[in-house]
Amino acid sequence: MKRILHLPLRILSILIALVYVLGFGKATGEEFDVRDPGACKLNFTVLSDVHVETNNFTRYRIISHSLQNVPKNKSGNDAVVFLGDSTMNSQYLENAIFHGTAALLLKNEKIISVLGNHDAGNSEGDYEKIMKRWYRFTDAFFGYDLAQPYHYDVIDGFYFIVLGSELNRVYECVISEAQFAWLEQVLSLAAESGKPCFVFNHFPLNCMTDENLQHTDRLTNILRDYAAEHDLFYFCGHYHTPLSRGASFREDYGFPQINAPSLSRMGGEDGMQIDDRSGEGIVVELYADHLLVRGRNFYESKWKYDAPLTLCERTYPLKHPLS
Repeated sequence: MKRILHLPLRILSILIALVYVLGFGKATGEEFDVRDPGACKLNFTVLSDVHVETNNFTRYRIISHSLQNVPKNKSGNDAVVFLGDSTMNSQYLENAIFHGTAALLLKNEKIISVLGNHDAGNSEGDYEKIMKRWYRFTDAFFGYDLAQPYHYDVIDGFYFIVLGSELNRVYECVISEAQFAWLEQVLSLAAESGKPCFVFNHFPLNCMTDENLQHTDRLTNILRDYAAEHDLFYFCGHYHTPLSRGASFREDYGFPQINAPSLSRMGGEDGMQIDDRSGEGIVVELYADHLLVRGRNFYESKWKYDAPLTLCERTYPLKHPLS
């Protein structure tokens, strides 16, 4: 029944996206693969801060060509994670372009969607109205019937846990008591699986605030306690930091925090924009005894380098190797 109700929205958005994609042409990127296809247990792509903006045509080609190149992984993606700020101003047309393009170019992919501050209005507009729009689009295109911005998926037995801010704030992820309690319950389920779990939040851990708008380390402590005995990896965005900067890979919380770059423009924690041509994302590969995180420029269709001869990647040994 819901699919029928969403049909007009899907048709309109995909038609808009079709015009958009045809207008910017076919991507020329070649196929690529995980490091060791025979040994890889799970692999997924993380894309953050896409920032579809109606009047910013520079980004349109980057986004279109990058998304065309994502499915060229010869081993296939077990999931494609959009890590928030998929739109710039949460406008209806921006949502139609983003969701329609994702449906058109990633039609065979499992998509996980995370709420970003720009998707929620970036502290402007009618928050309730904007959130209803976001829920409607995520349900119509990704099959999430949500009433709150947090949810989880289980893919091949691995838990993908999505957190989300519950107030319209630019620099703070506001988490309620209900979300904290929910997270602890889901982590208990993840622990029973005996497998690594992956936590996704648009905001880095230094941006946490409780429902009384007081800074809190509670989320960090919950994840740290879990990671003391289990394998956990935290992915965030928001800062637009290039993977070539050390701040994108932090382990000082007791578990890895991997800060994904922006697909459409680069900047840093100081707010300085350094490049309006990006295409950067992350390919995550899980093996029996380690997790491999690899930077890839999907627009240019090549692996990302820290320096001319140094691949931008990190290897994280597992506490509990997989059989």
